[in-house]
Amino acid sequence: MKQIFILIIFTFCLSLSLAAQTETKSLRLGSKGDRGLKPDGLKRDGEKSEMDSLGYNSVESHIKTWRLSDYGTRKFNLHVDTLLGNIHNFNPIYQRTIANSYLGNLGSPYQSLIFKDRVREESFMFFNTFEAYMNMPKEVLFFNTTTPFTSFFYETAGSKDRAENNLRVLHTQNINPFWNVGISFNLISSEGQYQNQKTRLYDFNLFSNYEKGRYGAHFILNQNRILVNENGGVNDDGQIRDTVIDPENVQVKLSETKNKLSNFNFAANQYYNLGKGKDLIIDGDTSQIYPVKLIHDSNFESDSREFKEGVVNKDFFKSTYLNNDKSADETTLKMLSNGFHIVFNENQNKKLSFGARLGLLNQFSTYNLRRPVGENLYSQKDKNIHNTKLMTSIFRQTGKDWNWKFSGSYVFEGYNQNDYQLDGDLVYQFGDSINRQSLEITSQIKSNTPDFLMTEYHGNHQQWSLNLDKSKELSLGLEYQVNKYGFKIGGQINNLENYTYFGYDTILSQTSKSIQVATAYIEKDFRLGKFTLSQKIVGQKSSNEKILPLPDLSVYSNNYYSNTFFNGALDIQAGFSVYYNTSFYAPNYMPSTGQFFLQNEQELGDYPKVDLYFNFRIKRTRIFIMYEHLNAKMGSQNYFSSLHYPINPGMLKYGLRWTFYD
Repeated sequence: MKQIFILIIFTFCLSLSLAAQTETKSLRLGSKGDRGLKPDGLKRDGEKSEMDSLGYNSVESHIKTWRLSDYGTRKFNLHVDTLLGNIHNFNPIYQRTIANSYLGNLGSPYQSLIFKDRVREESFMFFNTFEAYMNMPKEVLFFNTTTPFTSFFYETAGSKDRAENNLRVLHTQNINPFWNVGISFNLISSEGQYQNQKTRLYDFNLFSNYEKGRYGAHFILNQNRILVNENGGVNDDGQIRDTVIDPENVQVKLSETKNKLSNFNFAANQYYNLGKGKDLIIDGDTSQIYPVKLIHDSNFESDSREFKEGVVNKDFFKSTYLNNDKSADETTLKMLSNGFHIVFNENQNKKLSFGARLGLLNQFSTYNLRRPVGENLYSQKDKNIHNTKLMTSIFRQTGKDWNWKFSGSYVFEGYNQNDYQLDGDLVYQFGDSINRQSLEITSQIKSNTPDFLMTEYHGNHQQWSLNLDKSKELSLGLEYQVNKYGFKIGGQINNLENYTYFGYDTILSQTSKSIQVATAYIEKDFRLGKFTLSQKIVGQKSSNEKILPLPDLSVYSNNYYSNTFFNGALDIQAGFSVYYNTSFYAPNYMPSTGQFFLQNEQELGDYPKVDLYFNFRIKRTRIFIMYEHLNAKMGSQNYFSSLHYPINPGMLKYGLRWTFYD
């Protein structure tokens, strides 16, 4: 049935592409400086292409891609490049960061082991452990194309009863030179190699943008849904470490236990330009820029999370407060935000050129959750909160060598009153186009009121009601990069005050002691003929490892041979990758809250996971074959990512990415 559904989705998008060819072949973008890129895949912001610019000179396809940020006031142009390298790295959590604690199965909850990569500001805390899988409005890509563009990715592994499937489909096309529409669908469906481990996650997105002259608009309608079975981990770790047993026969702690999450967004961003337009050149792209831009940005979001337990396992949960037979905890959040901004764009023709932004954001939120109404009595009740925030920034993004941005925000009214955040980003680029180098300094200081859900929660197995102080954080980062040699080195220091965490008792806590985290990282590509050794190393040190434990060292090593045959018609890449982090007290996971929490039972880590892969491209089709966790039955079998949660044993996986752009 899944295969039929996947085929229907693919056929639908392909038919849209073919049907639109005749209408859009004659389209040419109205703005100057179109690059004529030959797209064959999408690259995330900041992602490095290891094997790009394959070139399809017979196809005249012009594609512009961008993402909105800062409440829709900033537009970041992205390049649509071909990407063969790392096609086998399809797991979203390892696309975000090189080291994770997770529950072993694709689509399961995770927490980055790299502190600077962690998500700590999600307004609905239950999404924190699924952030990498979700397609939220801030992640949506917008397009302007001269020809329809369709991208299809499919990966599968495992036997029929333990199958893993991953599907990603994107189709976008222009209605006219100024108006683009698109649709995307992503699905992860994995039964899991261990019992009661099934995951099913999908997101569906409709997006559109219109830009002509002084007026522009962007719209997003999207839905994220997550369903995960919770097994509580394995009963006996020795069944993994000391015996040879099929994973489906390993005994687990929970059954009939599930978490279900959903998210809906409707986002609209509109702007109108004032003044006389001029040409602005950024990274070789020329566009019309006006002295002043007026922006209205709005977003409606609806979130929900349900924890259901058909049979309460009293041996697993230390406390049960409400029902000894079953659990049904439900929490929802609805948010409506409106922002009004005025942007004074930088004038490239002036000697002293910089831009400025001033904005006002108003947000209304309604939480619905179980709350006490009497002694040992509870009822689902609403909690309404609102905030009004003032935002400002000055920036320069068109400088040849120096570019910078300084921004600040202050909540002057509402639940988060007196919260503030100051950010600074300074970039210096030097060298010619071939030997381009950059030095970047980042800084941030902020004071935040903890989210309402962190102050009050009444579940069947965990309850707390806390008066939390504002959390404060100061961070400073430095990074040096040389693109030609694939070299990057950097560091970051974080100082945390009133840090909140889930303690050994699985309950949320806050420490009054300040914590410092020092991070250093280095990346380097070593090339010798057709061989590439790409290395990423991250070192970390926490001043309080009992509250904030981190691995001292995390490594991602990707080593491969690559070559091109038949005048560029065929590319191959064969190699192996290794994931490794030193041992530390990796977190445990609590299904009833959906959060990772501290444990001091045993250290985990000091185990390399090795993947062997073969990637190749034939024209527009890229195919990979990978044996994941090749060393599962070699030497130590201590392959636990979180306490009592082993990663999957060795599996053969294969998939393809197919693109159409005419």
